[in-house]
Amino acid sequence: MRPLRDGGVVDKDLNVYGVEGLKLCDLSIIPENVGANTNNTAILVGAAVIVAAELGLTYESVKGSPTV
Repeated sequence: MRPLRDGGVVDKDLNVYGVEGLKLCDLSIIPENVGANTNNTAILVGAAVIVAAELGLTYESVKGSPTV
């Protein structure tokens, strides 16, 4: 996640610059090489608490829902 002026694609809330309503939640948003297990990093990015908050979802409202 970098500023657009520095070649970034998404902002801190995972919104794609210049495309309204589109979020990107995968490892392509990481600006540097990951020096750890990439699976763990991907899971954390994909969990996207940011996305849930913007949709007004709480843990209780999605508890038990299938994961994607």
